[in-house]
Amino acid sequence: MGMKQTSQIPNILLSVKDASVAISVSTKMVRLLIASGRLKAVNLGKRMTRISLQELTDFAERQGCSVVLPFSSLLFNNDRREKKKSNTTAKPETGSVNKTAKCRITPASEKAPEGVTHDTYYTLAEVMSKFNIKYGRFYEVRNRFQLPSVHAWGTTAFRKEDVEGAIAKYDEEQGKAQLEAYYTCFDIMQKYGLGKTQVRRFAETHNVRIKKAKGGRTNLYLKADWEAARKKAEKTSASTKAKRI
Repeated sequence: MGMKQTSQIPNILLSVKDASVAISVSTKMVRLLIASGRLKAVNLGKRMTRISLQELTDFAERQGCSVVLPFSSLLFNNDRREKKKSNTTAKPETGSVNKTAKCRITPASEKAPEGVTHDTYYTLAEVMSKFNIKYGRFYEVRNRFQLPSVHAWGTTAFRKEDVEGAIAKYDEEQGKAQLEAYYTCFDIMQKYGLGKTQVRRFAETHNVRIKKAKGGRTNLYLKADWEAARKKAEKTSASTKAKRI
């Protein structure tokens, strides 16, 4: 159905594909028309070129043709897209959700076993947030120390004193293990007389395995890799050998 009454056309935007269907040309032709300036369009982002229905109708009239896609179909498609967008952004939730952890960070309800309160128990997401620990690592702690749990407020909850004690012991164990197997940057600087940049470059050049610590802000260098790389480098470099204290 042609559209000659431009004053009755709603202000809606069409994709390049919709526009090509409306005036019976290819999408490539629509893009060429836009590039040449014969058809005005707006860019709403990456791969989001849009042409207003009014502009498309005016162009069609200048060419002596008409917009052939029924107006009701265009309106229906746009309404459907808006409805879908609305449904995805305004979906109600039964409690605030930590999207990364995929679990509730605040209670979904006030139901909990007798004696279980917010003063004495953490929810799973509260543990992850408070102690900056990922689910996989806490799962390891939970199994390592056999932490008991209860179902409360629509999620899993743990006694605070159990969690705090277990994580403290786990951190202590991990710290000792790291000291035995890894150098800190400061350790290497003292032992070999290197600067921070030299430590980093040497590790990168010789593929020394690195472990992140303190929330990813500090590098730990595997001692075995570092010592092997230094011995190899000392055989071919006098300056490297001289750096050893």
